[in-house]
Amino acid sequence: MDFSENYNILLKQMTCDVNKRKLIHQINQNSPLLPFKTNTPKKANFENGFDIILGELSRILLNKTIEKNFKLDNIVSNLIDNNIEIEDGTKEYITKLLNEYLFDEKNDLKISHPNLYLYIPLSNNKSSNGEQEVALFLRDIFCKNNQNLINFFESYDSNHIILNLILKNTPNLHHKITETKYVIHFEEIANLFNEDINYAILYKKFFMENIGNIFAYYYFFYISQLILKISKGFNDNNEFEKLYYLLDWESASKNRKSLNSYSLLKHHSKPLYAKMAVIDQINTLLGTNNLLEKDISEYFNNLDINSKNNFLHFLKKWVSDYRYVRNFDDKELPDNLLELTEILFESLKNEKLGVDGAVQSRYALNLEDIAKKYLLKRRGSYGYVLNINRDMLLVLTALCVKDKKIKLNQLFIEFEKRGVYFDKYSKEEVVNFLTKLNLIDKKSDSGDAQYVKPVL
Repeated sequence: MDFSENYNILLKQMTCDVNKRKLIHQINQNSPLLPFKTNTPKKANFENGFDIILGELSRILLNKTIEKNFKLDNIVSNLIDNNIEIEDGTKEYITKLLNEYLFDEKNDLKISHPNLYLYIPLSNNKSSNGEQEVALFLRDIFCKNNQNLINFFESYDSNHIILNLILKNTPNLHHKITETKYVIHFEEIANLFNEDINYAILYKKFFMENIGNIFAYYYFFYISQLILKISKGFNDNNEFEKLYYLLDWESASKNRKSLNSYSLLKHHSKPLYAKMAVIDQINTLLGTNNLLEKDISEYFNNLDINSKNNFLHFLKKWVSDYRYVRNFDDKELPDNLLELTEILFESLKNEKLGVDGAVQSRYALNLEDIAKKYLLKRRGSYGYVLNINRDMLLVLTALCVKDKKIKLNQLFIEFEKRGVYFDKYSKEEVVNFLTKLNLIDKKSDSGDAQYVKPVL
């Protein structure tokens, strides 16, 4: 196998001219793993919640698109002007009535029916780029084939007179098929998500109230574990990292396990851009897509000896060329996949000669943006700590227990399946919280004999 053509493709992807010592750092050329942006204005903004993301997700799922200049008040004007008969002198009253029903005090669309998600426009600024990317990521990773969710957004049924009138007269959206971009690296998380969604969607009021929390949590769960998996490189053991959370109302102290979890994530997020660049570049050179480092090693080991040597020749050439273009000191390079990969990573990670430090920092902040909104709390001198508030705890409990009571011990196992770990102090607080809500069925004083009732 000859890898020379792949080498030339890599040069083009990096806009690299070795003689002129020029290149442009690029990622996601053939192995997009995360929907992150390095340009701050283009990142998804979660400050106002998850509704904009869900709006775009609903359109992608239903193969629809919305016009860039679409305005929400067009819904009302379209109804008034074209679709309902109004008695003289009542137009102003009807318009006010519809506006009050459809919009809140910030003039944002009230989601009183799932079909209305289709009409939540993207932000009217550059962050729409990031919003589209996160929505596409969620579709590809979690719910591409979830017919229940598709039906949920597609439904027009309503027994409410005004709402029924609105739903029957909403503007038609253009047809658009959005191609798949991201591949799943954690089938177990995707399967668990669909299991939870298919249960929660049966309880429409609960689901409508908590769909944002459910999607936001699973998005964070997936990307945090993928970041940690990527950071392990060739040493990936295919096991989830334990991330411990504090409950919102607990006090932090130095002996709590949860104090280190977010700092671990931040530590491994810092060089994430460089890791992503390595994965992208080696996949291009190898002629593969979306393989992480351990998968790359396994693929390489299955090549015949001539192909291995040819690949190492071009990988070594690429590392040498990159270091030359970026003005690194000369260095004798090995003929070894693992060592060459590490040298490439360290070169890219170098904030002065490799990828600019500001670019790496901005990329890492994509994780913090979603975490700050839903799953972080500042704990004085300890800084930000992973945090579960009462609403999120109740939602996760509902998803874990579902419609049949389970043993208390099993509840904590179900939490851990979903990436939420509690130390013994937090577990006691969880029990107290659920007891106050009358969700603990005490058969005896033994923990094993206590059961958790369904929330829904």
